Amino acid sequence: MNTPNPPKKSTARALWAAFAIFIVYGTTFPFHFWGRNYAFRQLLHRINWHPVSSVPDVVQNILLFMPFGFLGYFSLVHKRSPLKKTAVVILGFLLSTSVEFSQIFETDRWPALSDVIFNTVGTAVGLIGGVMLKRSVLGFKSNPMARKYLDAPSAFPLLIFIILVTGSLWQPFDFSLEVSNIWGHVKQFLKEPLRFTRPDDDVLSALQFALVSLFACRLFRETGWRRPVVVGTVLTAYLGVSLEATQVIIVSRGPEIQDALVSWVGAFAGGVAFLLPGFRRRPWASGAAVVLLVAVFAGVSGLSPFIFHAGRADFNWIPFLADYEKTTAVALGNFLVSGMTYFPLGFLTCYLFPRSRAAGFTAVGIAASLSFAIEWLQGYVAGRYSDITTVIGACLGCLAGILVLTRGWPAFMDYMRQDEDTEV
Repeated sequence: MNTPNPPKKSTARALWAAFAIFIVYGTTFPFHFWGRNYAFRQLLHRINWHPVSSVPDVVQNILLFMPFGFLGYFSLVHKRSPLKKTAVVILGFLLSTSVEFSQIFETDRWPALSDVIFNTVGTAVGLIGGVMLKRSVLGFKSNPMARKYLDAPSAFPLLIFIILVTGSLWQPFDFSLEVSNIWGHVKQFLKEPLRFTRPDDDVLSALQFALVSLFACRLFRETGWRRPVVVGTVLTAYLGVSLEATQVIIVSRGPEIQDALVSWVGAFAGGVAFLLPGFRRRPWASGAAVVLLVAVFAGVSGLSPFIFHAGRADFNWIPFLADYEKTTAVALGNFLVSGMTYFPLGFLTCYLFPRSRAAGFTAVGIAASLSFAIEWLQGYVAGRYSDITTVIGACLGCLAGILVLTRGWPAFMDYMRQDEDTEV
């Protein structure tokens, strides 16, 4: 049987180009160039020619360019094409070289050879990740039992929200396999196993786990399990504990009983939501509930610790200005948090109103309004500041949810219907 035409790659290419622009912006910000004329040979002395830098810098450079390689694979490569795969890595090398070269002329940046090397490595790792993902899906497609679950209507939403909750618990992605870091987290956990803090992003984690549990229960019902709510809830709770345990390898995080309990609460809430009738039969009520939950959870996360003062801090209108002095991983992690907060709003709005062309525009408008209102109020909260970066992240996160549902889901279903695919 002939292989169907491959799905259009316009969305992947648009995301690839957008991420390249993001890299250029993030690695040349805040655009402070030399005001005096220097000889080019003098500026070349600013380059650090050591091929290897510190471990955290190496990890950050690899992580920064991994999405570029991943999106590049899905943008350019079809069939077995070593030349196109090599072209993706070369483009990552040229992009890194370009931004490092521009940093020669900036007063606040220090170009380094190691950045170019490990940015290129990150591009290659991202491309390999795309290849491995495709091969994994091919393996699942050839397995009748796995195909049974992947063909279920709730399989795709469940996979997406598992990825979302994993990213939320692993950000800011500052991984470390150093024994001292792992042992430090273990000692801290053993010292205060029942340490509880004021909830902030915990409420958002609960919402994400509730969505995982909801679609897991729907998946098991669609595949004929006798007690889908029990199986879906228990497996979601197990996922939460497992992800919490992996935080021993994340520098700025660490396993906590409180976070594990939050995942259990979310799993139970998702099971209860599954038992309630009319999730898609009453889209307006379900949509209003989604907006309300996102607003409450984003508000609790953004306005904690709820200590207000009379004067309001200035609103920062320049993206990433407040995160400039932080590491790349932390700055990117903070940006992704705002996106992941509003991702369910875009995804579920279009899920509930699949035939409405205005659903996506409405979701983005709600995300922009909610995030801006919360950021404005943050100016009155002690220890908080209003930042346009969060509003941009919220809008892009909501838009990502819309694109994943409207573009990603049909492409996923088309791909699952293909009898043969050599796109590796």
